[in-house]
Amino acid sequence: MNQPNLTDKKRLRAHFGFTRIPFNKKVWAQKMFDSSSQRELISGLSMWLEIKGIALVTGPSGVGKSITLRRFARELDETRYRVIDFSSMPSTSTGFLRALNRKLGLPMRLHGVDLFDQARERLVELGANEGPHPVLIVDDAEGLRISVIDILRRMTAAHFDRENHFSLLLAGTDDLLQTLKAPSLAPLRSRVVYAWQLRPYGLEDTRNYVRFHLERAQIDPKTLSDQATKRIFQAAKGRPRYINQLATQALIQAAVIGREAIDGDFMTGIINAHPLYATGKAPTA
Repeated sequence: MNQPNLTDKKRLRAHFGFTRIPFNKKVWAQKMFDSSSQRELISGLSMWLEIKGIALVTGPSGVGKSITLRRFARELDETRYRVIDFSSMPSTSTGFLRALNRKLGLPMRLHGVDLFDQARERLVELGANEGPHPVLIVDDAEGLRISVIDILRRMTAAHFDRENHFSLLLAGTDDLLQTLKAPSLAPLRSRVVYAWQLRPYGLEDTRNYVRFHLERAQIDPKTLSDQATKRIFQAAKGRPRYINQLATQALIQAAVIGREAIDGDFMTGIINAHPLYATGKAPTA
């Protein structure tokens, strides 16, 4: 492999002629590539809201849960649904109640019980009126304490047996499933109307995902060969966050040494040299 010199060290965008950097995490949710599993999830959630209640979405880290939920939320009709989104949840019960009251435009109270009652009454009031149906989305819920999830259980318990004044969507990694096994959360589990486990990409979805990003950057999709894509798929185990990671690593290294395309052997070398993948295993967090 030739050593890079000063003339070889072009900027990534200039080297490949990108109109935009591919495999960028800042892809708009409306313009995301959606796999078959992601499309099924969005369709399922849309049907769930016809029933309302509690939904549960789980899946491995890096599989695309958050961007899929953002797309789902942004595609909802604002005249019919009011999204209350928690993408970064406070870890304590009081912190969650304060955050919820703040999002509902309610004044702060000194005691947790007052915060709880005030938020629950407001959610029920919103749902009982003819206005948009409140949809509470809690992402990254695997990090929540049982006490915080129990607040959600108690907030729904008083009214969900009669009428769904608001809906709750819990999303997280498979660790969330372990948390939900707590005996105190059995009533919440029994109220889950719809549950979906988002799957990693298969090989064909991975091919389409790589092609999608390269075409958006307006370069030849063959810049990453099919064999290179297969190596990425195997190392990343079909998880788009890690597909992004490896594809970006390969593009940078190719630009550094002045290489115009990435084949299977080059990609294998990239994976074997990557400190996070040298063991042949994708990161687990």
